[in-house]
Amino acid sequence: MALRELKKELNQMDKTEIIKLILEMYKKIPDAKNYLDIFTTGDIQKLTEKYKREVERYIYPNGRNMDLRETEARKIIRTVRKMNITELNVELELHYVSCCLEIIEDFGYWDENYYLAMGKMFDNALNGINEMGIQEKYLERIKNLSHKASEFGIELEY
Repeated sequence: MALRELKKELNQMDKTEIIKLILEMYKKIPDAKNYLDIFTTGDIQKLTEKYKREVERYIYPNGRNMDLRETEARKIIRTVRKMNITELNVELELHYVSCCLEIIEDFGYWDENYYLAMGKMFDNALNGINEMGIQEKYLERIKNLSHKASEFGIELEY
């Protein structure tokens, strides 16, 4: 169903039907529940921690072959971006960069695409920070990530 059709259907429903629909979505669709929790409380901390754990699960090596699945971590972040909650995106993007730098430090991992993806994630975080105008809040964290990256010859400029 296109957005226009959905809007038309919602306009035809009365308030109690819309409330019932939203409550059903809240009960049955985890992403809708997460979004509505943030919408009603404004608190992203719990959701941030949940997604950080998911990102870590994919970034850190798995099994004897040390399989890196950071592409899965990026998929999680892309999905979260669709919620359009900039501060949540920034937190996850910076966490991704931090985890990747730990992999490089601990395992000496080197892969150009890995570095490029990490750089793009860092740039996305900076864009979100600038968009929200909260540079002061993240300045120390950004400096630390940039400094740590420079130790490995990676430029993360802010």
